[in-house]
Amino acid sequence: MKKSVLVGCIFVSIISGILIGIIVHFNSNRVLEEATLKEVENANNFVEKYENIIETGTLKVKTSPNTKIVYETLYLECNHLESKEENIDADDVNQDENYFLNKYIDWDVKSFSDERVELYKQQVGICDKHYVVKKMDNYIAVYTLDSDGNQNLKEITDILTVYLPQEDVDLLEKGINVCGDNELAKLLGDYE
Repeated sequence: MKKSVLVGCIFVSIISGILIGIIVHFNSNRVLEEATLKEVENANNFVEKYENIIETGTLKVKTSPNTKIVYETLYLECNHLESKEENIDADDVNQDENYFLNKYIDWDVKSFSDERVELYKQQVGICDKHYVVKKMDNYIAVYTLDSDGNQNLKEITDILTVYLPQEDVDLLEKGINVCGDNELAKLLGDYE
């Protein structure tokens, strides 16, 4: 009889252990499901909270008082590219790229940053760096050329032609075409 009581106790213990295991398993799954549902609900609340936020700050690049404006012009007849850099105008400070696109409609915005704005355009004609060096009243004169070949007096130098060799005087009477400030300075330097 002792043996049957012992076997009965063991059997009841095993059955009780199995039942307790099943109950714990179902409870832990329910707790896990509740925790997962709680996390999903928190995530949805977070998204709803930040969906309605209106961004007031801006990350757009804008010009500053230190910005330089670079104007690049390609002259189509002579194929020369002239570049001119200037300090920014007060009206153009704290402006974004769209402002420059609208203000400088004849120009392309080549690059834009808070330090430098590069504007570019192509222009029919020749640049203003085409010169004719000629003799004028025993002095050497410099004329600018326009696209139509018209000569406009730029300056009369203090270089006298009476001291030059006759070959140079003959060339100066016909006119010597020069392109660029450096070439002009070199030619005038040769005659000094």
